[in-house]
Amino acid sequence: MLTDKELRLLEELEKNQDVVYLLNTEECEFVSRLISSYREIRRQLLAIQLNQQEDWLEEYNKNKGE
Repeated sequence: MLTDKELRLLEELEKNQDVVYLLNTEECEFVSRLISSYREIRRQLLAIQLNQQEDWLEEYNKNKGE
């Protein structure tokens, strides 16, 4: 999995028109897909973490009331 630093570097690469012109279309599409995939993975991981926290809080409140 990419680190945040690696993602930032990829995003900078995507925005750098001088570099983009040196890449062929296939490479540009690959970089774009890589960034999109990484963002989706981060979104899903955050959703999982939030669900776990919510489950823990519900269990805590349930046990607190007993």
